[in-house]
Amino acid sequence: MQGIERLKSRPGPQAGSAPETRKEYLGEKTSMNVTKTKASRSARPRSGRPTKEQAGQITGHIVEVATKLFLESSFESISVDLIAATARISKQTFYARFASKEELYAAVIRRSVDNLLMPAAGEPDHAGPIEATLVRIGVELSRRAIAPAAVALNRLVTSESHQFPQLALTVHESAIHTRGLIADIFSNAMREKQIRSADAHFLAEQFLYAVIDGHTRSLILSGKTARSEKDLRERVTAAVRLFLDGCGATS
Repeated sequence: MQGIERLKSRPGPQAGSAPETRKEYLGEKTSMNVTKTKASRSARPRSGRPTKEQAGQITGHIVEVATKLFLESSFESISVDLIAATARISKQTFYARFASKEELYAAVIRRSVDNLLMPAAGEPDHAGPIEATLVRIGVELSRRAIAPAAVALNRLVTSESHQFPQLALTVHESAIHTRGLIADIFSNAMREKQIRSADAHFLAEQFLYAVIDGHTRSLILSGKTARSEKDLRERVTAAVRLFLDGCGATS
């Protein structure tokens, strides 16, 4: 009986109401439902294809994430699933930008070479004493060579060179570029009679071996890459002076 009484007390059209009244009541409910539906639809953010700028940002983000993963581990141990999960993207988004993990790896190595190795020597100052110029470049190259990211890059490229010989060649070409910049410095010093005449490219090659490569390789293998600026500069300065003595420097 109580249930029947509750039903009777519910608002709405009575059983004996006119048809027009029932229609008005039902019409009100339908109108309210439609209004709610429209409001909920309008509240949803519109999704669509990303702009060209957004697409470029996504691609750059994927490369940055993959760079960190590859440099911390190896090519084989990093999967597309891991890259996508770490970057918080779908595999569909990944494959819309890179055909394969190999293609992404190539982008990572080229970007790392550009950032870590290519600008190493910078724009050399051809004017002024050659000793000061070589010390400046020697310190900068040494600092870059023992940076953790550069050490990891060289390890990664070396370990995967059999599978990606073209990428190993990219790193080699960056070294040739740096050697060319230093050769220009020696050529200018010869014209100014600061050192005796010789093959500038051979001098640049030997400079890199004697002043930078040998010492930094020793530091990397010993795990003692944390060097103060003062220690690095003193060591480079001593090596540059010894090298210039062998070149017959006139100053």
